[in-house]
Amino acid sequence: MDPVVAIVRLVGYLIRVLTWVIIVDAILTWFPQIDRRHPVVVTLRKITEPIYRPIRRLVPPERTGYIDLSPLIAIVLLQILWMVVVSLAFRR
Repeated sequence: MDPVVAIVRLVGYLIRVLTWVIIVDAILTWFPQIDRRHPVVVTLRKITEPIYRPIRRLVPPERTGYIDLSPLIAIVLLQILWMVVVSLAFRR
């Protein structure tokens, strides 16, 4: 297998996994009865918060009617990153 293809597949896999982690984390915020100290929730937060933090600095929830758009923006940015990786890897 071509090393470029292997790297692109790995990056694609990581982006898909990270996207699903963000989606699950966002959905969990809809359920206030979930214990925020549960190990799964803590692990999800440790993964997603470093991604959300710079986005929240640029688009604070106070500007959007206290709706946190950082998960949505993070997913859009990940998809853009995927398109850039693929286009750079396979351009001729």
